[in-house]
Parts: sequence; structure tokens; C-alpha cells
Amino acid sequence: MSQEMFLMVPSGQIVFREGDDGAEMYIIESGAIDILRAARGREPLATLGPGDFFGEMAILEDQPRFATAVARAPTKLLRIDRAAFPGVIAGNVEIAIRIMRKLAGRLRRAESGGGDTTVPYPVEVRRAAAEFTPLPKAPPARDEGDATTATPRLMHLATQTLFSLSNGQEFLVGRPDPVTGTTPEVNLGPLDAQRSLSRRHAKILKEGTNWMVREEVGTLNGTFHNGQRLKPGVAVRFTIGDTLRFGSVDLAVQAEP
Repeated sequence: MSQEMFLMVPSGQIVFREGDDGAEMYIIESGAIDILRAARGREPLATLGPGDFFGEMAILEDQPRFATAVARAPTKLLRIDRAAFPGVIAGNVEIAIRIMRKLAGRLRRAESGGGDTTVPYPVEVRRAAAEFTPLPKAPPARDEGDATTATPRLMHLATQTLFSLSNGQEFLVGRPDPVTGTTPEVNLGPLDAQRSLSRRHAKILKEGTNWMVREEVGTLNGTFHNGQRLKPGVAVRFTIGDTLRFGSVDLAVQAEP
């Protein structure tokens, strides 16, 4: 019988150990989980937070746990066993997309010789990565008038933190990814006390004289333009004086001096 259930894990408790058998994965509802390997000592490979998942290789392939998972703080987990997994994926495409991204990142690091190449990659995952066709790029939103030619910048009013958009035409918005070691151009992680952001939350694009914002597919907590939630993958034009919200982080659009 399939089973999904919430678990409350106190700080310091081990969820599973490296080498254990397993048939469940976990999604973090609140709290934090350290991922450790014996060969790396006490320094975590990654620290995962709300919205992150771990233990998925036990679902995708019947292999022992490749790392130990320990609660860094009191943590609430959603436990999903192998029998429940197909139904969860069918009902939540965001989880499927995020798993694909995570596995693709591991595969790239293994093939480039970087990172931990001992992580198992079943033939099925390699085949799926080779055959995967990305979703077509969403067409830009219709231009409904002349856009200002001023270059915008983003201001977090509460902390007076500025994000310049003057040095490029495409900017990833989100928070750092401890697994891949990447940091987005618009890094809102330090401002996201509620951990509401996805790592690849949205993109800001310059298309001609227009500036666009587009939520990435797989984002959990939404992207808003002047209070209206964006549809994933659909670009919307913004201009000076507008407001943008990524998860729980509000930014004002200002003109560069």
C-alpha cells in the first residue's frame, strides 16, 4: 500500500545513514537537513531547506543510500515511499521537474570530472537525459505601449539593497544552490528569511528596449508583477515604478541614476 506521511525530526537526529537500504524519499516542509558522506568528514556536502528533497535515488533505483541525512534543526518532512511516488509526480509536475534538474546537474558534474563522481547514475537516467527535449521558450508578452529607455534596477526597500541590471541582458533570480555551487545574478537568498524562494525562481530578460520577468517552471511560491501572479514560462513586461515579488521578497523597480 502506498504511503505518504509527515515526520517531525528533532535537531541532530539521523534520518538515514550512508549504506542503508531505503525505499523512501523526503521533501522538507520546514527546518534543515545536512547531507554527509564518511569520505568527506563532518563538513556537509549540502544543507537543504524548505522545498528541497533528498533520498530520491532509493525511489529511482534500488541502491543503498549514498550519504547520511541528519536534521540540522527541528525539521518537518514529507515521507514518500516507492509505491506512492508515481501518484505524487502525476499530481505535482514541479517535483518531477526539480528531480530532473537535480539529476541532470549531477550527471554534468560527473561527466566533467567535477564533484562527487561516486553518485550512482542508472542507465535509465542517462537515457532520459539524452532524450529529454526542453520545453519551447515562451513567446514574449505583447508590447502594449512604448517602454521607457531607462535601465531599471531593483531595490529591496526594507534593507535598501540594490540589484543592478546594467551589465547584461539575462539575469537569474533565486537563491544559491549548495549542491551545484551556483549563485544567481540576482541573489535574494540573504533577504529571504522565510526560505520562500526556489533556487531557479525566475529570470529577468532584456528584449529590445523592453524588460521582461518570467517565472521558471518548477517554482513553488510564485512570482508577482504589480500584485498579479505570473504564469510559469510566460514573460511579462515591467518598467520603472512597478513592483516585483519573488516568493516573499518584494522589490521596487527604479531607474538607474
